[in-house]
Amino acid sequence: MNRVLKSPFLLALLAGVVVLLVAFAPALWQVLRGTAPAPVSSPEAPWSIAARGDGVAAFGLQLPGSTLADADQRWGEGLQLAVMAETGQPGALEGYVERFDGGGVGGRLLLTTSLGDAELLRLQQTAAEREPAGGTLWRYPLRASERPALGATPLVGLSFIPATNLDAQTLRQRFGEPDEVIAPGGRLEHWLYPARGLAIAVDAEGRELLQVVAPADFERRLRAPLKTAASAAASPAASALR
Repeated sequence: MNRVLKSPFLLALLAGVVVLLVAFAPALWQVLRGTAPAPVSSPEAPWSIAARGDGVAAFGLQLPGSTLADADQRWGEGLQLAVMAETGQPGALEGYVERFDGGGVGGRLLLTTSLGDAELLRLQQTAAEREPAGGTLWRYPLRASERPALGATPLVGLSFIPATNLDAQTLRQRFGEPDEVIAPGGRLEHWLYPARGLAIAVDAEGRELLQVVAPADFERRLRAPLKTAASAAASPAASALR
């Protein structure tokens, strides 16, 4: 089941949007929402993202390996959970930490899970309410009583949006040179670090976005959709010059 990267967000990111739609997007709309749970204390810094065995350690979590129970233990009520779904679709169960502070770098952390369609549809039916999230996308906040039973649900993706802009020089100093850059020289570049399961969207006019998946999933969930989106974005521009 490849639901980790599916649904619309940040239309302003052009090529990046398409990818994030495929990637962690169902929850990313909340980044613009402005809710304010209690602050989070002492998570690991973004640049501590590192390969560990056959997985990756990031933001105090491990992919693969960490579950919703791990996230709940770490953030408690600071972790919001909701099913994000298009009309008539199962969607995906997403987690959202509004105030994440790691190594002095604050921002918003989004967690993507892997859960079966039948359970996702059930959670939609038992949700306390249904909130519009733009277009045909809906948000179904989980009832507190549902959380304990979902503790074993695996986390399959993480997204971090820093509260302050991190320029290219800072990113290079912290993460090193990327193995590959998609759409180099454009307003929005994607820096790839496959061994760490990391893709960084470097926006010359906006905030950066760090996306992390298990290294074994990197090609399928990040690199391939990013390449496809970049090609699609480049095609209209090339046609306009003819």
